[in-house]
Amino acid sequence: MVLADLGRKITSALRSLSNATIINEEVLNAMLKEVCAALLEADVNIKLVKQLRENVK
Repeated sequence: MVLADLGRKITSALRSLSNATIINEEVLNAMLKEVCAALLEADVNIKLVKQLRENVK
C-alpha cells in the first residue's frame, strides 16, 4: 500500500513537471518538494532524500 502510494505521488510530481510549458527553477523546486515529501512520508532516510535533492539540482 505504501509503495503504491509513493509511486502515485512521484508520478504526479513528474507529470506536473512534464505538463509545464516552461521548466524553470520554480517548477523544478516544486517537483522536487513533492518528490521529497513523498519519500519522507514513505520513511526513506532523510540523508538519502537530501542527497537526491542535491544531485537533481
